[in-house]
Amino acid sequence: MSKVSFDNRLMFTYESKSFPGVNKVAALVRQDLFLVTGFHAGEYTRGCKCRNLIIFGTVDRSDYLKELEDNGLLDLDEVRGRWEVYSFQVIDAPMEGVDHALVIAGSDKRGTIYGLFHLSELLGVSPLVNWNHVIPKKRKNVSLTDEVNVVTKEPSVRYRGFFINDEWPAFGNWAMEHFGGINAMCYERIFELLLRLKGNYLWPAMWNSNFSMDGPGLESARLADEYGVVMSTSHHEPCMRSGEEYRLLRGENSLYGDDWSFVNNRDGITRFWRDGLLRNKSFENVITLGMRGERDSKILGEDASLEDNIDLLRDVLKTQNDLIRETIDIDLDKVPRQIVLFSEVEEFFYGDDKTKGLMGDPELEGVTLMLSDNNVGYTRTLPSKEIADHPGGFGMYYHMDMHGGPYSFKWIGATYLPRVWEQMTAAYEFGVRQIWVVNVGDIGTQELGLSYFLDLAYDIEKWGGTDAAITQEYVDNWAERQFGAMLPLSGRNKIKKIIWDYTSLLEKRRHEIMNPYVYDPLHYGEADMVLATSNEILKEAAALKKKIQEQDMSAFISLLYYPSCGTANLMKMWILAGRNMFYASQNRVEANIVADELDVCVRADAEIIDEYETVDDGYYKGFGKSEHVGFINWNEEDNRYPVRHLVYGANSPRMLVARADDEHYMTGLEWCDKPQTWSNMLRPDVSSIQFDLISGSDKPFRYRIRTDCSWLNFSKTEGEVSVRERITLSVDKALLTDKATGTFTVESIGFGTAHVTVLVAPPKAPEGMFVESDGYICMEAEHFAESEDTSKGCFKVLKPYGRTGSAIKAFPVIHDFTGDKKKPSVTYRFYTRDEGDYDLTFDLAPTTPVTFKEGQYLSYSVNGGKIQTVNTVREPDKEFFFSKQWREEARDSVKKVSVSVKCKKGENTLKFYGASQGIVLERVLLVRSGIELPKSYLGPRESYIRLEDESSSES
Repeated sequence: MSKVSFDNRLMFTYESKSFPGVNKVAALVRQDLFLVTGFHAGEYTRGCKCRNLIIFGTVDRSDYLKELEDNGLLDLDEVRGRWEVYSFQVIDAPMEGVDHALVIAGSDKRGTIYGLFHLSELLGVSPLVNWNHVIPKKRKNVSLTDEVNVVTKEPSVRYRGFFINDEWPAFGNWAMEHFGGINAMCYERIFELLLRLKGNYLWPAMWNSNFSMDGPGLESARLADEYGVVMSTSHHEPCMRSGEEYRLLRGENSLYGDDWSFVNNRDGITRFWRDGLLRNKSFENVITLGMRGERDSKILGEDASLEDNIDLLRDVLKTQNDLIRETIDIDLDKVPRQIVLFSEVEEFFYGDDKTKGLMGDPELEGVTLMLSDNNVGYTRTLPSKEIADHPGGFGMYYHMDMHGGPYSFKWIGATYLPRVWEQMTAAYEFGVRQIWVVNVGDIGTQELGLSYFLDLAYDIEKWGGTDAAITQEYVDNWAERQFGAMLPLSGRNKIKKIIWDYTSLLEKRRHEIMNPYVYDPLHYGEADMVLATSNEILKEAAALKKKIQEQDMSAFISLLYYPSCGTANLMKMWILAGRNMFYASQNRVEANIVADELDVCVRADAEIIDEYETVDDGYYKGFGKSEHVGFINWNEEDNRYPVRHLVYGANSPRMLVARADDEHYMTGLEWCDKPQTWSNMLRPDVSSIQFDLISGSDKPFRYRIRTDCSWLNFSKTEGEVSVRERITLSVDKALLTDKATGTFTVESIGFGTAHVTVLVAPPKAPEGMFVESDGYICMEAEHFAESEDTSKGCFKVLKPYGRTGSAIKAFPVIHDFTGDKKKPSVTYRFYTRDEGDYDLTFDLAPTTPVTFKEGQYLSYSVNGGKIQTVNTVREPDKEFFFSKQWREEARDSVKKVSVSVKCKKGENTLKFYGASQGIVLERVLLVRSGIELPKSYLGPRESYIRLEDESSSES
């Protein structure tokens, strides 16, 4: 077995003909090795004796590699001529005087760079070592054997990168603080991050920045080319000119004119584009084509027709292609180009029934068609069969940050990996394989989502597939890499849970659009669930922080503590705001206590941000500056912190009695009070009810609970309440043989008595069916009774996924089942109390149609009846993007489709079929017609089902 050791005798080769960027990366890797081993690797001089040598180079640019190949020690044909591939080989006696060597041979510049960084990763160095100061674990006697030998495959996606966008006030202030601006020094740090994450492609910051001017000059562009970073520009910045350049250069006496209009200023705009192409022609670029209005707006006015826009864009494309032939290469196939079908440009590509779009236009031959998501992480149109073979291929512009409609989210990374997995693996299957670029805003706090996005693009076979659980494996691996040197396994496992908990909260609702009305303070315990999760995150993260050494605090705060605690505290703040408002509406004196707790959260928000921005001598200063509380518009304008509600207690003792999940209460007073009947325990799996004794006065009250019913048990039967006391009422259902009714009273001694009737049923239920209670049946999609596959497809469970943790989806994802006579299906069995009409609601992931203006369909049948097909798009004759439905679904992270069905008394079946691509079912809800369920965001908890191996149903 060959072995190379990383000791104080280790050396690196260097060659003058090597790419300068490769040598720079080798220097970074040498520093990585020092962090791990404590030894500085030396520089090898040919002919000297060396025990352990690192030989690196690019095929056909390295004398060392040629010598090894000529001597039969290395097969470079395995990498020669391929895209970003490297050979990583541990061998013995590679040359005279050298005992052992690790040979890294790249097919090209980036292949060599990835091979060098692969060495760092094998030794436990995180790609975030210099970005988040993740310090690797010190190791002794470090070595690698030939068991690590590998020749890599080409990356799954050709161009993989990110977009620095919406960069003020956060990223911009960070760059000003540390580099004096968004300049070449700043970009060198970003290029390193991109390459360590196996990316190769970048859209630079552009709000108030000019990549090819602020370096200073072309220094940033030159440096990118040196490192092998492929530069491009965003969706509205054609011909390698940033959006702000024209603002700086325009004017009455400017060569470029003073109007960003191809209609009114054709010559000036053409000259502007030509000069941009000439300026950047010597670098590796993907050139953006097309034209939009200034600052991400429409190019023509609202009164312009679709035909007007398409004709203008066609003229623009012809002009730009002619300029590229003139300035770069007459053979356009040799020049990587893209057009981004973002916002209104998508419609210009497809056209409509009356107006032919740009689809199939010869000016787009060989141009990558960059598709986009719906601004919140769900892809819009995907390649149809008629354009699947488009020369130039397809790309995807994806958002993990947004400054725009339907709402902005810029503060803390809010990416839930299963959403990225489901959407981007589907895009890949549809043929989106040429370019993936993700808008990461300020980069800071987006590290987890960005890492996964780029790893998925680099190796989709490893991190994609059809099982959402791969995202859990990814989080496990990612957490081990970042925190493995900081904490023992028990601590790292807590970190993994914290990551899932806080990102799951954000999958339900993002920071900026939280408010006191989102989660109901009582119904179905949803607010309690969010509050409990938030408190657990805050508690566990604080406990872990106490165990972190000073050298690791930078990485811990930036990668875990700040994003998780910032999220948890904000969620807690809004839950308390809702609770405070509700308590005040009933004059509960507890409202004042909750108001104080709310104030603590508001102050904690600032403290958490300050800790992030001051750790590591202020290394992250600037990254926490984005507004993130109480958006009432699409952006931060007029945003608002919670209102604190205070109450004055009644003059005399006042008792309120209420179930913990119900807003209706009793006072026990003579004239206005009404007895209540509690039916919760008619549900087979419910054997206890929690209720509260609440004070509406600053004066306490004494209470006494009385009952003549022997099977009603109370956690406490008397006491004194000054704020609130929770009582648990329980029943041993095993003692019951039939339905029963019990009563009890709660006496506010000296003031009044509340009367309650309790309905109870024994734990009897039909086997294998969800049972109706309180007029509804709720079923998680994953809990189907049976599934039926066909030769063309099947359903698979996605877990983790969505608002409630799981979903189902038909595979293969590219197949449209709507026209198939036999479709894959799943069957749900449920039991209703009575025959009648029910409102059936499907909770779906808020995906968008994969085709333009053709709708998105689901299919179902009830009790063996005819298959019903429903368009999930409410207004199919209108554009889905920018519609009211799009805004609602993006905000609430759910698509709800409701129909009316007839059910028979007793056993019923519901079949859900494969239909349109992109349909992901999360929950099914049936509600008896005329029943209005309590208001809630997530909906009722899942109904009871007795499984085959259950002998009883108590819980």
